Formats: sequence, structure tokens, C-alpha cells
Amino acid sequence: MFNYIKRFYKKMSIKQKLLLLFSVQIIIPMAFMGMMFYKNTESIIQNKSVSYSADLLKMIELRMNDFSSNLVSITDDILYDAKMYAILDEKKSEVATEDLRDYCYNLLRRICLSNKEIQSITLASLNEYEYSYDLNAGGVSIESSASFKAMLEKARLAQHKPTWYTEVDEENKVRNLYLIRMIYDSDDFSERGLIILQINRQRLKDVYNDLSTEFMQSINILSKDNKWIIGTEEDWYNEEENEWISNQADNWGYRIDKKEQRLLAFMNIEGTEWKIVAEGSLNQLVNEEMGHFRFLFIIVMTFTILLLSIFSILMAMDILSPINRLVHSIKKVEEENIHQEVIVDREDELGYLSKCFNKMSKEIDNLLNRVYKEELTRREAELKALQAQINPHFLFNTLESINWMAQLNNVPEIRDMVTSLGALIEASIGKGSPMVPLSKELKYIDSYLLIMKNRYGERLSYESDIDTSLLGQEVPKLILQPLIENAIYHGIDKMRKKGTIKLTIRREDETIYIEIMDNGKGMLPEEVEDLNQKFKEDRDDYILGDNRKSIGLANVNGRVKLFFGKDYGLQIESEYETYTKMKLYLPIRD
Repeated sequence: MFNYIKRFYKKMSIKQKLLLLFSVQIIIPMAFMGMMFYKNTESIIQNKSVSYSADLLKMIELRMNDFSSNLVSITDDILYDAKMYAILDEKKSEVATEDLRDYCYNLLRRICLSNKEIQSITLASLNEYEYSYDLNAGGVSIESSASFKAMLEKARLAQHKPTWYTEVDEENKVRNLYLIRMIYDSDDFSERGLIILQINRQRLKDVYNDLSTEFMQSINILSKDNKWIIGTEEDWYNEEENEWISNQADNWGYRIDKKEQRLLAFMNIEGTEWKIVAEGSLNQLVNEEMGHFRFLFIIVMTFTILLLSIFSILMAMDILSPINRLVHSIKKVEEENIHQEVIVDREDELGYLSKCFNKMSKEIDNLLNRVYKEELTRREAELKALQAQINPHFLFNTLESINWMAQLNNVPEIRDMVTSLGALIEASIGKGSPMVPLSKELKYIDSYLLIMKNRYGERLSYESDIDTSLLGQEVPKLILQPLIENAIYHGIDKMRKKGTIKLTIRREDETIYIEIMDNGKGMLPEEVEDLNQKFKEDRDDYILGDNRKSIGLANVNGRVKLFFGKDYGLQIESEYETYTKMKLYLPIRD
């Protein structure tokens, strides 16, 4: 690992090393200060959040007590009303007097309408004969809204005091909430009936809803067995947290989840079996309470970083400026072979290096001039040697003489071969433009094939499929003849059966696609893969089996890439003993 870091460091540029050095000098002190800052604020945040949550839960408890006291007062008023006892004295089979029934209905109605926290109120005798009023329906049966017997048992256990009763549904969730109280006879204290107040749970939530803050967003009221009654999250349930709350013996407690930065606090509501559970985000409290201090910290850190950064940049510029000038001069010498002087304006190690470069650059320039003159002299000698060779006009004159002799002796085959050979020699000499129209290139192919057919006879056949709209496109001169020659000598020459060469030229988007296919011996897959890789890399060592080099393929591929770029050139496709396709891609030019 250390060796890898060492190698990586050595590969870094001087600029990167300087930036790394200055960054470390800035980041490490800043990181240390930031760590100390947040370490000190952690205890402050925790103490602040615990104190805040305790005050909030206590305030909710006081409001809940006021809410409960108001409901208890309503039951007291009912107990003090003598007419209520007269109603409870009636048997279920008897009909109460019209006045008593109206009085009871109006009383219950008045209580519901004047106390929005009450959803419905029911006055029931022990034989379940009842009077009730509901804000939604105007009347409700205790038999359909809750279990009367269960309420009765719990009211007896309360011993003359009001108590809370929760009704759960099939999913074991609290569906309705009731305040119930047993009615006793004022003379002999015998049981006379039951007062049942169904509570509007939304009104219960309104008691503390305005106390919710960005820090303490989740506030829920739970029953004795941790069933959700009302609050922010109806689906609030966490098995681990429920178990922790249930195991607490104190009236209030809290826990902090440092991983999620979350505070969980609870408080038992006096006079009930309920508890308040609140959750808050410590991160939110940081934003609220530590905002000013953090702003000051950011200003100090920003100023420090800015000051150190300016100093670092100035130091880096002083070191890198002469290095960059030196690198620029080296590139000029490398790319243009031009002597380049570096300005020397310092006496340190970089100044000494610049002086040495100037001396070396001047010496290299002298050597290049000498080598150039030697190369020029050598080329002139080669040109003179070439001029001393046979004049091409002599070849043309000789071929023309053979042509006339063939005509005089009525030998058209010789005449045609000589004419074709002359056309090919004229093209190969290289006079004129290196680019010719595709139509002229195809004439060269016709001349070459005429010569080859005289050699191979019926063993060689030729087919073509050419898009005539491309005939005016210019292509490199003699770009197709080496491919045809390659197909004949490496594909068909050693065959006993009839060989066929097919030339296809068509347009593919903005590309001229040329395909030369023969039904010769083909190539092995590894040979095809090797050739295509060499085509792509523009290498000239193309071996076509049996150690046969194809100089023509190297010439064609190299010329195409030289003229049009690396995106164009040759590709090969072949199947052994079946066929070979030479594919040539050229650009369509305006």
C-alpha cells in the first residue's frame, strides 16, 4: 500500500503536489476546529432538547388535565340534577312521562352543543335503558357504539370517580374514546346507572396542536398498553421504543438516538392511564439554537481559508510560473523544432535550470540544421539516381510498337493486353492528381481484369453491382486494383474450381462502401482477427497465411487513413474454404 502511494505521488505534477500541500495546511486546522466546535455543542444541544421537551410535555399535561376537568364538571352537573334520578327509576317496559323525556333530551342536547369536545352523551340505566344525543345523528344506541358491560365493570373499579374507556376495532386500534362515570343513589349509594361521554378526538388533539414546533413535530397520546389514541402519526409504532417506554417506572423519561440525531420523550398524564410521547430532531434544534454561533464560525473560517488560499496561490504562481515557461518552450522545440529561449529572471534553482535549457536548445538547433542539410543532400542524390533510370516514355513507345505489330498481324488479344498494360503503367507512374473519379478507377480495374482473364481463362469470372450515382466521387488513384489482385492471388490462384470475384459499391449514409468478394480458400478466424487489428492500428506487416505478405493491403489501408483519417480504411471478413470479403470505407465528398 505504501509503495502504491509512493508511486502515485511521484506521478503527480508539481502543480498537483503544491495544491495538495497547501490544501492539507488549510484543511487539517479547519477540520480540527470544526470537530472541537461540534464536540462542544453536542452536550449543549442535548441539554437544551431535554429541557425543552420536558417543558413541552408538562404544558400538554396541564392542558389535558384542564380538558379532563371540564368533562368531569359536566358529569358532576348531571349527578346534581334530581330529574336524572327520576328518569333512571323508570322500568324499561314503562314509558316515561313526556316532560321527563323532553327534559332529558334537551339537557343532553344542550351539553353536546355547548361542549364541542363531546361527540355524544348517553345516560343509561342498569337494565340498559338509555337516553342519548349524538352531534352527527341526534341519537345513538349504547349497544351499537360500545360494550355496555365492559364500561360498567370499569366504572365500578373507579369507585365513584370518572374514568376513561377506549374502544378498539378489529385491527386492535382505538376506534372511540369515552369518559364514563357510575351514578349512585344519594340515599343508599346503590348503583343507579352510567354516564357515558363519547369524546371528539380531533378536539382532544386541538388541546396541544398549537404546541407542535419544527423541533418537536411528532406528538402522540397513547393508552396504558401503548395503543395510539390521537396525535401526529396514526401508524406510530416502534416495538423497541414501546418496550422501552413500558419498562420506565418514572412519570417521565427520555432517550437520544445519536445515530439518527433524534430525541424520544414521554410523560404520564396525571389522573389518566395515558401517556404523551413526543419525538424531536436534534439537527433541527441545532439549526434554531446554534444558528448565530455557526454563522460566526463560518465567517471566521471563510476569512481564514480565503487568506490562506490567497497566500497559497501567490506561492504556487511564483514556483509554477518559470516551470510553465520552461515546459512551453520544451513543447515548442519538440513540436516545431525551433530554437526557443526562456526568459531568466531569477537566480535560484529554477533560474539555473532555465539557463541550462537555453544552452541545450541552441545546441539541438545546430544539430538539426546539420542533419537537415545532410538529408537534403541524400535526397538530391536519390533523385539523380532515379532520373538515370529508364525513361517511362521509352516504355510507352515500346508498348505502342507492340500494339501496331499486333494489329498488322491481326492478333487482337495482344493488342488489348498491351493497351490495358499501358493504361495501368500510366496510372502507376503517378503523374497528375493523386485523386481520380470512381468511374476512371473502374476503368483501371477493367484493364487489369482483361490481362488476368487472358491468363486464367474460364477459371476467372467477374461480377459488379455499382451505384452509378457515386461514379463522380473522387477516390485515391489505384485504390481498388491491389484489392482485386489480392483476391486473385491469395484467394483464387490455387483453386481448381471456377473462381468468382464480385465488386459491390454502394452508399451507406455519408460513406462509400466498397466490397470485393471472392469464393477462394478463405482464412482462419485467428488470421481474420489479426488482420483487422493490424488494419485498425495501420501496421504494414500483413501476413496472409503461408508467410505471404500483402504489401498492397498495407498500401491501400495506409493511403486511405492518410487521406481521410483513422475512421476510414479496410476491414476483412472471411470463412475458411468458403469466401473472403475485403471491405473498404471511404467518405462521400462534395
